[in-house]
Amino acid sequence: MYLLPLCSLELTSEIPSGPSEITVFHPDVFMAIDGPNSKCIKSEWYDLLHPNKALVTARDKETHGSRRRQWNRGFNSKALNHYQERVLPIIDQLDYCIQSDIAAERVSEVTDLFYWLGFDRMGDFIFYETFGMLSDRRWNHVIILLQRALSVLGPLSPVPWLVHIAFKLLPRVWILKDWFDMVAWCESRLRKRRLIHVDPSETPDVAHYLLQDAQESTGQEEWLTGDSILAIVAGSEPTAVALIALFYELGKNPSHADIIHSEVKQVGIRDGREILCQCPHLESAILETLRLYPALPTGGYRKTLQEGITIGGTYIPPETTIVAPRFSISRREDCFEQAEKFIPERWTTRPEMVRNRAAYTPFGTGHHSCLGRAVAMNDMMLIAARLLRQYSVRFPPGETGDAVWNDWKDQFTSNPGRLRLIFESRKD
Repeated sequence: MYLLPLCSLELTSEIPSGPSEITVFHPDVFMAIDGPNSKCIKSEWYDLLHPNKALVTARDKETHGSRRRQWNRGFNSKALNHYQERVLPIIDQLDYCIQSDIAAERVSEVTDLFYWLGFDRMGDFIFYETFGMLSDRRWNHVIILLQRALSVLGPLSPVPWLVHIAFKLLPRVWILKDWFDMVAWCESRLRKRRLIHVDPSETPDVAHYLLQDAQESTGQEEWLTGDSILAIVAGSEPTAVALIALFYELGKNPSHADIIHSEVKQVGIRDGREILCQCPHLESAILETLRLYPALPTGGYRKTLQEGITIGGTYIPPETTIVAPRFSISRREDCFEQAEKFIPERWTTRPEMVRNRAAYTPFGTGHHSCLGRAVAMNDMMLIAARLLRQYSVRFPPGETGDAVWNDWKDQFTSNPGRLRLIFESRKD
């Protein structure tokens, strides 16, 4: 499902988009459906993993809260330091790939490189070993299965019942087979992960706590498999998508790349927190990228309960599915001045260009916000700082990079078109 141009949203804040479903464009929708006082729950769409379960798909608030507390243990300050140390060798491998392209006078297939990095990162994060895609410079067969399976989510998201029926009756047919093969692979990797001896002096990671829970409690295996699958998708694709979009915009706007270069050449590039503190233009460029190119363009369906809900003065009745498209809301001119343009300064020196902050929720809101947002931001800062300190970027002759945007698809998660860049070593 391709993304459509922004319509004249000034005319309406909500439109019916299906039986008992409404698409809401009002910026207050995010707090209304996910804020601390929200009466909404996740819609039936989130039953897709059944019988496996995951934090992301838990529809009951008490169940979600209990599972989230288990995940929280793996995101303390010590763990974040540990995750940074583990990503640095993967960034080194990305840098080596780019250096190889430069030496061979070859155009870098940036879409592949950033996806390989994202999935290698999450393979290490969950299974304690990468998928080996950056080192091999090719796609792992399991990730190919995963991406083929995810490709049906965009077209079929409006009819989740059809996906449920297909999963139940046709598990070995068409792309559905890819999904079940990938699930089986994840289960085998989790068994292997259990056998890995981790130095007891090392800071426990998320996978350690999830495996511990599965070992100590009954009925946790379904959670373990589901969480591992969702972690791979939720942790790899959004980071890759954001980096692709960021470098697409920097290719079109090289002056911003030059400003970032002047920032990062003054700081150490192996500490994300130092970069975050001392490189405001890099941070603002990432924030602006997340506004224009959200990881979930339309996904995140919620459902009203018996009392219904009021959003922006409009009452939405009980048992109604609410779609809140971040892509459209974050491009509203009444929320952001020159909303269609890449202007990082709106997050630093030109705050008046942000007209309604409620329209900006790249990592979600409230108890459903992304647990890994600190890790994701840290990774993006480290990767962008490394590359923009060492290289300038430009599009190959005859190319504009616009395939990234023109071929962008909504597959529940964003799926950008291909980005090809020429990296050139900087002299300073």
